Amino acid sequence: MRHTLTAIILLAMALQGVQAQDTKSEEKPGGWDFELPSIRVGKTKKHDIGDKTISFGGSFGFGFITGINEAKDVDIDMGQSFELEWGDAFSYDVCIGKHDFLHVGLGFDWRNYRVTDYKMFQKDEHGIISMQNYPEGTEPKFSRIHTFSLTFPIQYCHYLNKKVSFAVGPELYITPYGSLKTRFYEDGEKRKLTAGNVHQSVVTLGVRAEIMISHFGIYYKYNPFNVLKSNYGPKFSSMTVGLMVGF
Repeated sequence: MRHTLTAIILLAMALQGVQAQDTKSEEKPGGWDFELPSIRVGKTKKHDIGDKTISFGGSFGFGFITGINEAKDVDIDMGQSFELEWGDAFSYDVCIGKHDFLHVGLGFDWRNYRVTDYKMFQKDEHGIISMQNYPEGTEPKFSRIHTFSLTFPIQYCHYLNKKVSFAVGPELYITPYGSLKTRFYEDGEKRKLTAGNVHQSVVTLGVRAEIMISHFGIYYKYNPFNVLKSNYGPKFSSMTVGLMVGF
């Protein structure tokens, strides 16, 4: 995780200051426009209907997650559950109106779903995850499910002016990785239980909405699908509210 984030930050820094444009796109509708890095809000360039833009860069986001449709004993703590995202590492935009774009992107998403009460996620020898009590005589700290996803937003974007825009649309998630970690204290000593292959739902669909002012914004996500496959773990899905910064 630490090495992945470091690589992402270095890549983002490398992309800063690099910019190439096809000037013909201003003269002919349907032309191409390449921009590195991507800052979707605040572009001063005039676009014609049919113009296409491919961008690299995107935004970083941090959000808090709350559980919805939770099974018994599952209580996702919004104050402790969070998301880190690199949104629109690659994006494709088509101008469909004077101030309107159709946006398709590719991003990366890391999520931690934490419970902090007296129940913990536990995986048995058959790979089934359930909510269990902490070992007797221990002091709970947290128990969490962690996931990593590729995200593919498809959004309608509207620019109110050069600095303010909003976007809304579905977001596809492909989640190839998930893990489990539980921390607690026993006799004053820190203890940790971990497990991989948590049988996360690999392909899910959600809804995303965001508002950007200059390079800063807020976003909202609603994901109605179960985080874990229903025959391998307790039922819960999620909702996220967060902040983002474009670069």
